[in-house]
Amino acid sequence: MTGQVAARGRIAPGAIVLPLLVVAAIAWTLTVRAGNGSMGMSAAAFVVAWIVMMVAMMLPAVAPVVALYALAARRQLVAAVPVFVSGYLLVWAVSAVPAYAVAGAVNDPLMNGETWVQRVVGVTLLAAAVYQLSPLKAICLRHCRSPLSFFTARTSSLRTVPAAFRAGVGHGLYCLGCCWALMAILVVLGGMQLAWALALAAIITLEKLAPGGPAIARVVAGAEGGLGLAIVISPGIVTHLISMPSMSM
Repeated sequence: MTGQVAARGRIAPGAIVLPLLVVAAIAWTLTVRAGNGSMGMSAAAFVVAWIVMMVAMMLPAVAPVVALYALAARRQLVAAVPVFVSGYLLVWAVSAVPAYAVAGAVNDPLMNGETWVQRVVGVTLLAAAVYQLSPLKAICLRHCRSPLSFFTARTSSLRTVPAAFRAGVGHGLYCLGCCWALMAILVVLGGMQLAWALALAAIITLEKLAPGGPAIARVVAGAEGGLGLAIVISPGIVTHLISMPSMSM
């Protein structure tokens, strides 16, 4: 995609972004309603629930990327929008595999208040804080915040389905690279804690869309580090964290 697409990017953006936000709202509704019966779900059911939750959490943040791609699709410069989006969703579907394994391993010990798993939560927060400040996080966040540069960097045409799908996978990998540590916090809390999911979704959206996104990432790193250190020192804090409204994945 070239500068001609950027020139069209300001035309009625609400006509593209608003439907994406509606889909995200529907995904949030489905996630909350399905959560109460999701404990002990099968791997396949977990993957479906995980994808729905990723749509709910990530779609508002990736709306500008999808909107830009949709503008190009209208001009028949690229393959259909669902092709690009399916590549993006594939990345998050694959990420459900390790998430399922970790959630299954920590859930029972966490519910039983075992100290070792509470400290795992603290260490995860500390690791997430370090990653927030890493060069890789900065690179991934930069690509997520600059969708035009992501597309102009593609050397091949996106008119074909395989090329468009690969582009979706590529952007999905940048998104995963940007957000995986935040998602890890959610997973090690033993389930899809609703309050935490909403808070992390807000952080992800602000990091990717707000003018001070990189600065917000650094502030979040400080908060993660402080909370993680407090939990390592006093593991019982986790009991209060998991008492929030939960989607119990």
